[in-house]
Amino acid sequence: MKKKIDGMLTQADNVILVVDMQNDWVLPSSPVHVAGAYATMPTIAKFLDYGRKNDWAVIYVYRIHRPSGIDAELFRRHYFEEGNPICIAGTPGAAIPDEIKPQPGDISITKQRFSAFFQTDLDIVLRGLGAKNVYITGTQYPNCIRSTAVDSMGLDYNTTVVTDCCSAASEEVAKANIYDIRNMGISCIPSTEIMK
Repeated sequence: MKKKIDGMLTQADNVILVVDMQNDWVLPSSPVHVAGAYATMPTIAKFLDYGRKNDWAVIYVYRIHRPSGIDAELFRRHYFEEGNPICIAGTPGAAIPDEIKPQPGDISITKQRFSAFFQTDLDIVLRGLGAKNVYITGTQYPNCIRSTAVDSMGLDYNTTVVTDCCSAASEEVAKANIYDIRNMGISCIPSTEIMK
């Protein structure tokens, strides 16, 4: 059963997570862009459209850091020290590209580490929605996609990594991670199969 209050879903069995699809990760001009991310946007847009039409909840997961970078992983702090801070709230780099931008009623979560669940309220929000099925889209496979998928499975959500809506620095990296994630028992299938 789906319920809405003021146009916002308050119950949804199915939830699409859009992880880290921010300009700093997506655009080639960024020092931390993920090579495969930009190409996934049209497919993500179609999958989001499908989900919204079927009353699925959509949750955007943003990586947001303080301008000093003190809340970034140690291995990324050099970007801040060198004058190339990433994912600072309110900057163009932290924004979602227009092609897949959030719509009214979508939910936003912020994080500082790989997993969308680590020290965030994502699990509370999913439980509040009554979510059963979590579909993961975004970037990138070996870091945020993989960590989020493992935590989602560990919290007993039926977890699916939407393979044509996720990206990595190379096709080889993507394939290796899909292989590992599948062997953990997590479903990895393209959006075309889900939308049949």
